[in-house]
Amino acid sequence: MRILILSMPDTAEVIDSMTRLPNLATVTLAGQLINHDVKVLDLVVHKPRIRTPIEKAIRSFRPKLIGLSAMTFQFDTLLRVARFIRSIDSSILIVAGGYHVTLLAKELSQDPTLPLDFMVRGEGEATMTELADALENNTTLSDIQGLSFHNTGGWTHNPKRPLLDTSTIKLPNRNTRTNSNYYYLGMPMDVIETSRGCPFNCKFCSITNMYGHTFRPFSEERIVADLWNIRKNGAKAILLVDDNITCAPDHFRMVCRAIVKNGLNDMLYAVQASATGLANNPDIVEEMDKANFRTVFVGFESMIQTNLKDMQKPTNPDINRITADLLHKHNMGIIAGIIVGYPDDTRETIAENMRLFKELKPDAIYAQYLTPYPKTKLREEMLEAGLVTNKDDFSLYDGFTCNVRTKHMTSDELFRTLKKEAMAFSLSFSQISQNYFLRNHALSLLKSVVKTTYSDIFNILTAKRYAAKFDV
Repeated sequence: MRILILSMPDTAEVIDSMTRLPNLATVTLAGQLINHDVKVLDLVVHKPRIRTPIEKAIRSFRPKLIGLSAMTFQFDTLLRVARFIRSIDSSILIVAGGYHVTLLAKELSQDPTLPLDFMVRGEGEATMTELADALENNTTLSDIQGLSFHNTGGWTHNPKRPLLDTSTIKLPNRNTRTNSNYYYLGMPMDVIETSRGCPFNCKFCSITNMYGHTFRPFSEERIVADLWNIRKNGAKAILLVDDNITCAPDHFRMVCRAIVKNGLNDMLYAVQASATGLANNPDIVEEMDKANFRTVFVGFESMIQTNLKDMQKPTNPDINRITADLLHKHNMGIIAGIIVGYPDDTRETIAENMRLFKELKPDAIYAQYLTPYPKTKLREEMLEAGLVTNKDDFSLYDGFTCNVRTKHMTSDELFRTLKKEAMAFSLSFSQISQNYFLRNHALSLLKSVVKTTYSDIFNILTAKRYAAKFDV
């Protein structure tokens, strides 16, 4: 069977200013569909004009099944893409997967106009493979765990599929991509996962709705084989997108040592990490240095203890400071994850929080608004407290659009306060003079600062996000 898999083009503008990330889920699915003819079209490469590449791919490849992958804030685009596909060829079957479908499949199926034939809930590798095989062989769908499907009587939601044994997940097939041009700081790049899941329970996170409180590592052999494939395809930089790789120190040590042992440390590595995992295991930072990890995104979230405690975030300001010092010592660029919009936030607490973040001397900040994602404990609490200002338009749940208020600030006041503080932070002399990215990637950083600053000024004046419009 010919299968076309699409990922949505929506990305936050602050991400676009530094990097263009490929979608890993789509090529991982392609790697499982070994008995089928698969192509992957990553629409982020084509945005905002995505109509032509979609139509061209359909007319030239003539797929029988199209898979669509989307996060919550991308799901509105997914629906528009699905309807556009229907307008080209109504006989094509359409399946959707990802976090949003997993969380809200039953709610979505109540819409009689939903332009989907199937929804894959949870991890999609086995479910998608079984679906494709069943359609190819015209066998029953009722036994496929994790599948929701539409029939004449409405929607049927099969039982949930247990979490997969990672040893059964074949390598991603990146050769199925119909396009490329992914970059990080001007270098060709790709992404990899070495584990799935996180054992923690932060109130604002929806990962536990996908994986529970589990951590499942991939084997060293698989990780090394995947890195060799990435290198062979020409990447010079790699982002590890594990949900929480530092919660399992022995696994992360193994990854770093395997990179060095196999001579793969000539590529530059970036990783998402928890402050607690690094502060409690300082030797790991030494291993990261040897493996050529040069950029670390750390979810510090706040430097105010009451905020961290309220969100059940397993860190504190002292741990954050220890982590920042460790990373600076080993010449790694720090991207500080910051969240504002906690229920008790005021202009004064936000300003104080940013002042304390400056003391960490991060090289870039990734400042977001507290966002009440579907099915999270945070959403329940904020709805009950009347602090959610946008309850239904999930296309704005990208983390950079303000959908909440605090007990002391309106949504617009909160929006402008963070934008002003973030812009002042990025343009401060201390930030520029000691910046890791400026020392090592000056041109890319300057482009990022100019683009982000322009966007922040626009947003401060309008209190609206500057959203890309797609031609579907």
